[in-house]
Amino acid sequence: MGFIGKLIVFPFKLAKWLILWAIVTFVFVVLFSTPVEGLSERQQSAISQNCSTIQQSLSQLQKIDSRTRTYLGTTYETIANRFIIPLNLRLVKNNLSTLSDIQTDFTVQQTKFREAYTDYMRELESLIVCDCKNNPEEFYQKLVTTREKRAVLRTITEKLSALSTQQYAAVLDLRSRL
Repeated sequence: MGFIGKLIVFPFKLAKWLILWAIVTFVFVVLFSTPVEGLSERQQSAISQNCSTIQQSLSQLQKIDSRTRTYLGTTYETIANRFIIPLNLRLVKNNLSTLSDIQTDFTVQQTKFREAYTDYMRELESLIVCDCKNNPEEFYQKLVTTREKRAVLRTITEKLSALSTQQYAAVLDLRSRL
């Protein structure tokens, strides 16, 4: 297929994914609009009727999250091992003030990230294998738990991002003082 053919096929594939995403988003909005105490008949029906689509979307989410975890984990390792730690070692060697608080916080958050990701993925796997067609209530409970674990993971990634920004600002400040 030539370049023009790929340009023509791409919008159709994109449209197909956008429609699928819209359906899944609608179902998730319906799911998240009710407190954990119980689901209405309409919500249970929506879960049961769209079970295969929901599970397929969750499987795709799992793959994307796995790639994201690899990317973030590598990025965090790079930041720690190529920037934060070597800089602090050099500062100590030259008897200058260190940025050890940021290094310590970053290391702690990095460990929390690994643990939270593992917890989240276990919960997501449990959610994917749950029989949402016959047990929509159980599925919903697992969905809420998975969502909470993902929110914890997001909070940790935000903290790591903030610590990276703090490190950068501290380096700029240190540079201006030297």
